[in-house]
Amino acid sequence: MFINIIDKHISLKPTEVADAEPLFDLIDQNRVHLQPWMPWVDGTRTVADERQFIESVLTKQARGEMFITTIVVDGEVAGMIDIHNINSVNHHGEIGYWLGQAFVGHGVMTKSLERLEEIAFTELDLHKVALGADVANLASRAVAERRQYRLDATLPENILVNGEYRDEAIYSLTVDEWSKRRDD
Repeated sequence: MFINIIDKHISLKPTEVADAEPLFDLIDQNRVHLQPWMPWVDGTRTVADERQFIESVLTKQARGEMFITTIVVDGEVAGMIDIHNINSVNHHGEIGYWLGQAFVGHGVMTKSLERLEEIAFTELDLHKVALGADVANLASRAVAERRQYRLDATLPENILVNGEYRDEAIYSLTVDEWSKRRDD
């Protein structure tokens, strides 16, 4: 995948091991912002931790189990968006994303998700994508709702974040729903 330009400010680039340092720096500067929602923040303590994570996800990507990109805004690393747990038998995957606080509230994630849907349904040939968010993470849920994902369920105590079980809202979008929106 080449750099995927969304607009004059936002692009998605293939995540590379060389991204470990700027991604770690962004995580480190945004711990307070990310920690309430992202269980992996406390385990990401060094650039080496981020490098190891990237190496592991690139291995999964090579096996077709994942698709991961780094979000870039005006040339600066801003966050990540991916499709993980890709199931090649049932043609579905799960979307995950995070964004540094300075980039929140500018439509970056909504536009990034829109482009990721296009990749999921046209390049990866998925039939359905799902997106889970802590019920209290209103910003994350708003992204799914702006992109017209269907709220399928709220699962009680389904995710463990910072030692606490939390309820999770599960959203989904099928290729048919996505195609109808594009045709309207």
